[in-house]
Amino acid sequence: MPRRLMMLAALTVLGSSQAVCAQDEVFLRGKEKPLKVTITAESGLGLEQDLGKGKAKEMIPAEDIVDVMYNNLTPDGVRVNIYRPAFTKERKYFDPAARKDPKEKITLGEIIKAYAEAFSQVKEKYAKQHLEYKIAYLSVLLAQEEGAGDDAALQKLAAFKSKHPDSWQIASCLRLLANMQIAQKKLKEAEDTYQELAAANVAPEVKLEGELLAAQVGLRGGKGNEAIKKLDDILAKLPKDSRFYARARIAKAESLATSKDKDQAIAMLRQIIKESSDKAVKATAYNALGEIFFHAAAYKEARWEFLHVDVLYNQDRNEHAKALYYLSQVFDKLGEPERAKECRDILAADRQFAGLEWQRLALQPTKTP
Repeated sequence: MPRRLMMLAALTVLGSSQAVCAQDEVFLRGKEKPLKVTITAESGLGLEQDLGKGKAKEMIPAEDIVDVMYNNLTPDGVRVNIYRPAFTKERKYFDPAARKDPKEKITLGEIIKAYAEAFSQVKEKYAKQHLEYKIAYLSVLLAQEEGAGDDAALQKLAAFKSKHPDSWQIASCLRLLANMQIAQKKLKEAEDTYQELAAANVAPEVKLEGELLAAQVGLRGGKGNEAIKKLDDILAKLPKDSRFYARARIAKAESLATSKDKDQAIAMLRQIIKESSDKAVKATAYNALGEIFFHAAAYKEARWEFLHVDVLYNQDRNEHAKALYYLSQVFDKLGEPERAKECRDILAADRQFAGLEWQRLALQPTKTP
C-alpha cells in the first residue's frame, strides 16, 4: 500500500477510536468546569458512570446535574457542526457576561432550531432523549419571552414525561410542567403533577419535595385544612436536619395563615428565621411573612419583609423574583410608582427570571396570585 494511503488509513482508524472513546461532559451545580465521564446508564436517580476496569460503577445524582454534553454521537458531523455549536450558543445565551456583548445576538429560536436538527439525525438513545427535553424546556422559555401561548410548549413537556418517566431530567420536567400549570391556574393538574414527582424513581428527598409542593398547591386551591394534615404527615417523616423540614414548617405556617390563625403563623415564621442559617430558608420565610402582611393590607410591614429577600437573601431566583413582584405591588399601594416600576423592569428584563410565574405576573401588575 502506498505510504500516503497507509497514513490516511491510520488517521481514519485513530479518528474512529477517538470518537468511540470520547467522554461526555457533565456540568454540575457549583462547578465551573464539566466532569468528563463515560456514561453507561441513566435513570431518574441520575447518571451511572464507568470508572474504569475493575472498579464499581458510580452514580452522579440527578439533582447535581445542570446539563450534559453528549460526545459519543453518530453521525459525528452532527456533534461537530450542529449539536456543539448550539450547546455553546445556549450557554452564552444564559451567561450574564456574554449578554452585555453587543456582538452576541443569540436567540432562543435559533438554538431550538439547531437542537431540532440534531434530534432528527442523532441515533444514540440518551443524547436524543436529552435533545428532546432541551427543545421542550427552551420552547417554554421562548413562549414566555414572546408572550405567546404556552399550550404547545406544555404539550412538549407532557409528552416528554410520558415517554421518558425514568430519565434523569424527569424531576426538572415535572417541576417546570407544574409551574406552567400553576401559571395557567390549573391547580388540580399542578397538584397531580407534583404527586407524580412524589411517586417517580427519584431521590427520597425529591419524593418528599413532590409531596410538599402538592400540599402547597392544594393550599392555594383552598384546601387549607387538608394541606395542614398533609404537612403534619410530611413533618412526621422528615428528620429535623433535612433541608425540607424547614420548608414544610414554612408551608404549614402559610396554611395556618389562610386558616385565619395569622398570629401563630407569624410567630412560627419568626422562629424559623431565627433558628435557620440557610439563606434559602430565610428567603422563603421572609416572603411568607411578607405575603401575610400584604394580604392584611399592612403594606409598610410587608415592604420590610420582602426587602430582606431582595437585598440580603436573593440567592434563590424564584424567591427573589417573588419578592420583587410583591415589592412592585407594595410600592404601588404606598404611592411610590417609580420604585414599583423599577421592580417590574428588573423582573421583565433579567433572564435569570425567565420562565418563572412571578415574571409573568410582573407584566400584569394589577393581578395578584
